[in-house]
Parts: sequence; structure tokens; C-alpha cells
Amino acid sequence: MIRNLAINNIALIDSLEMDFNEGLTVLSGETGSGKSIIIDSLAFVLGDRADKTLIKHGKDSASVSALFDIENNDAVCQKLQEYGFEPSEQLLVSRKMTMQGKNEIRIQGKISTSAILKDICGELVDIFGQGEHLALLKEKNQLSVLDGFCKFGGVDEQLVTLHHQLGAVNKQLLAFGGSDAERQRTFDILSFQIEEISSANLSVEEEEQLVATHKRMVNIEKIATAVGIAVESLNGEDGAISSISRADKCLQDVSHYEESANQLSGRLESARLEIEDVASTLEDILSQTEFSPYEVDKLQERLDKIRTLKRKYGGSVEETLKFLKNAEEQFETLQNATEIIEQLSKQKQKVLEQMYVLAQQKSQIRHQASVALAKAITSELDDLGMRGTQFNVQFNEQPMFEQYCKNPLADGYDVVAFLMSANPGEPLKPLSKVISGGEMSRFMLAVKNITARIERIPTMVFDEIDTGISGAMAQKVAVKLAKIASDKTVGYQSIVITHLPQIVAMADNNLFIEKITEDGKTHTTVSVLDFDGQVAEVSRLMGGVGEHSLQSATDLIAWCNQTKQNF
Repeated sequence: MIRNLAINNIALIDSLEMDFNEGLTVLSGETGSGKSIIIDSLAFVLGDRADKTLIKHGKDSASVSALFDIENNDAVCQKLQEYGFEPSEQLLVSRKMTMQGKNEIRIQGKISTSAILKDICGELVDIFGQGEHLALLKEKNQLSVLDGFCKFGGVDEQLVTLHHQLGAVNKQLLAFGGSDAERQRTFDILSFQIEEISSANLSVEEEEQLVATHKRMVNIEKIATAVGIAVESLNGEDGAISSISRADKCLQDVSHYEESANQLSGRLESARLEIEDVASTLEDILSQTEFSPYEVDKLQERLDKIRTLKRKYGGSVEETLKFLKNAEEQFETLQNATEIIEQLSKQKQKVLEQMYVLAQQKSQIRHQASVALAKAITSELDDLGMRGTQFNVQFNEQPMFEQYCKNPLADGYDVVAFLMSANPGEPLKPLSKVISGGEMSRFMLAVKNITARIERIPTMVFDEIDTGISGAMAQKVAVKLAKIASDKTVGYQSIVITHLPQIVAMADNNLFIEKITEDGKTHTTVSVLDFDGQVAEVSRLMGGVGEHSLQSATDLIAWCNQTKQNF
């Protein structure tokens, strides 16, 4: 059970620390004083979504820590060991969030994750908020309540395992194209794709060459002009070759008088031969610069073909060729798929048959449990002043095997609806059609009391369970809450936010939540009420004034104390 809750910078709370004891703890105070914020803070440290809007205005971060007694909680101790935490008699969890979106979780002082936090704390506290009234009116949530009352003995786990196997088989069949018609369509598509890519005879080298050739051809006129000028400059009448020949002859004429002339003449001869070779190559290039529109069109057509295939199959020639390889492999697999598909289909049929048998077993367990659940709920409602209420769980008709195979769920095939009649002589109708707000509060309390006993969760938190009730009914709810908190076999601890004087009077521990303003700033505070404080608070909630009101509050508290002694 929870022993301590410390809150920092949440909403109107600067710094608040609360101690909790066994039994029934009641939080009361004026509307808007911050009672629900305390529950929100508890939910946050237990793993609920981190909502930055909870951070106190002007602060950069907020934090909450909670201390639990877990000495006799084997389930929590086992999970702590599984996650690598040392066993202890107490468990400390803390959580911090910042305006920047950072979220820090610590368990026993060590950094942890929200998934681990939720898994561990799910065994410690069950928070019943006002929204759960509406949630239980939905049939899908009603099935969850019934399942919490069932002992499936591994049937549910086997069904989930088989559902995973079915998914794996379906995935393999899907790789073969699904049904016969789907496979044929896949086969035809692959055949077309393979033919389209293969007939193109793609290669990376060809694309590079085509791009270069295309670039040359669209610039052929510019190339011809430049090469022609270069040839004329080298091999023309006054070109470089003629000039070098004249220079060479002049050097030879004076070679008898100048020793270096022969050497220089040789170098000029080498330069002339090299230039003649360059000129010859340029003339060859010039001869190949004839423009051919047909060749350009043909080249453009090929490039367009390659671009189309790249756009359809991968964005590049390399990726298109990879696509071709994969398509060919899948095509070959489909060609040889008949025998494999037959084996997978038989396997699928066997899994479906096993699932159907387990779904039937699960449904039988649910039917049996629904009788016990109805009896338990009507018994609880009797205690809560709804004597004579009829309650039943309605099931859908069991589907035939062929129908089940169309939608084989891991949870079985059951769809349930909670039916109730709060008044004798009235027919049973769906819960959402017949239940009032006050009846819903008591119905939820009955359900929570039953499921908590099954799940053996030590701390139950009720955020304004008293919606829609007053007077004698409020007194009965107060008695029920006190009974829940007094169950020593489980070691329950109940924490309740309320506006009802009957529940405040029944409390073992009273915490008064108050909103005060100091120095222009508003803060939420909490104080532990002694007997006189409890009397004053009960009197306030009763709406009375004066000594008569205080005496009425004292009498109510005395009656509650006497009632608790008889539990």
C-alpha cells in the first residue's frame, strides 16, 4: 500500500507531502481546491502520460515520488527481481518532467522506463476516475470486466499463440499472392515486369556512354567549328607545321657555325611530328562531325526508354536490375508454389480448427463466470441499496466454424452486453439504456470491489465515486467503502475524493485540501484533520451552521464508528 506521496510544482502545488495509512482515507475540501490534482499527480508517478500543462506556472519542471509498502506483495517483489531490482520491504518510485519534454523515471533510485513503471505499479494501485463510468457503458469494456472474473487456465494464452501462428501462415501465403485469383494476377504482373526490363538489356555502362554520346551530338556544330579552326591553325598555309618547318630549315643553314643549332633542329623536328599527329587526329574528328537527326532521335529514344524503366522500378539502372532479380525469384517461386501453398493451406486449416475449439472453451468459461459475476454484482448492489436489481450478461450467438474463419480473433468470438433492471417488473435492458448517474456510481463501486478482490490490488483510489447519490444511498456507499478498506485478508487501502458528509464521517483518516492565497499567489495545502476537524468538515458538507449542525455531525461520526466495529 502507499505510504507517502510527495508532489513538487504540479498545478497549484508548490511542495506537498502526504502520508497515508491503512483503511479508508478521505480527501475533502472546497471545489477547485486541488483534490483531483493530487490524484492526477499519483497517476503521473504510476506511469500515466506526462502532461506538461500540469507543471506549475513559472516553473521549468515538476516531480512526484511515491513510497509503497510491498513486504507482503509477492507479485510486485517478483517483478522487481525480474527487472533487476533488489528485493526490499518498501518501493520508492519517482518521476520528473520538464517543459522541454524530458521525462525521468526512477525505481528504487535507478533510472527506468515507463513500460517497467506501469508494469510494476499496475500491481499496486487501481485508480477509478470519473471517466470510467462512461467507459463501462461500452460493450468492449464490459467483456474485459467479465474476463477479469474468469479463470482461463491457459486457454487464452494458447489462443493468442495460435493466432500468432495463423498470422505467420497468412503472411507466407500472401507471399505467394494470396488466393488463386490473386496469385494469377501477381503472376501476370511479374511476367510483364520481367519482360519489360529484360527486353531493354540494361547496363550501367551503356547509360553512361549514351549520356556522353548524346551530349556530344547536341553540341556537334560547336565541336566542328572548334576542331576546324584548330586544324587550320596547325596545318594551314601559315599554320604551326609550316612555321616550324621554316624555323628548322633556318637552323640547319647555320648549323656549321652554331653548335647548338643541330640539337635545337632535332627538337623542332620532334615538335613538328607531334603536331602533325595532333592535326591528323583532329582531321579524323572533323570527318566524324556530320550531324545526323536520325541518329539523335534514335539515341534520345533509347535514353527515354531507360529513364522510363528507372522511374517505374527504382530510380537508377542498378535498382531496376535489382528489381528484375527479385521479380524473377518471386516468379520462379510462384511457378513452384502449388505444393507449398497446399501444405500451408492445410496448416492454416489445422490452426483455425484448433483456434475454434479453444474459442469454444473460452466462451464456455465466460458463460460459467458470467453467472457467478451476475450473482456477485447483485449481492454488492444489495449492500448499496439497490435490492431487487437484476443483472445478466448477454452473449452473441456462437458462430459456425466457417463464419468464425472469416474473422478469427485472438480473444475468441464472444461479444457481450451487460443487461440490468433496477426496478422489479421491468425487463432487462443494456446498461447504457437504463442506469442513472447514481446507480452507475454504485454499479462501478460494486464492479471495482469484485475485480479488486480478484486482482488483489492493495490500494484503490476513487475520484468522486459519489456522483449522483445522496441521503440514505450515500450512507450505504460510505459503509461499502469502509468495508472494502477493512478487508484484512488483502490488506486493502482505499483513498477517496468526496463531497459527501457520510463518506467523510466514515473515514479512518481525513485529509483536508485547501486553496489559499499568499503574497498574490495561490497554493494548495493539505492538513490532517483531528476529531474536531472531522466534525467541522462533516458539518460543512451537511450545509449546517451552529451547534445543532456540529451535534448532527458528531452523531453521524459516532454512528459510523459503531458501524465499523461490526465489520
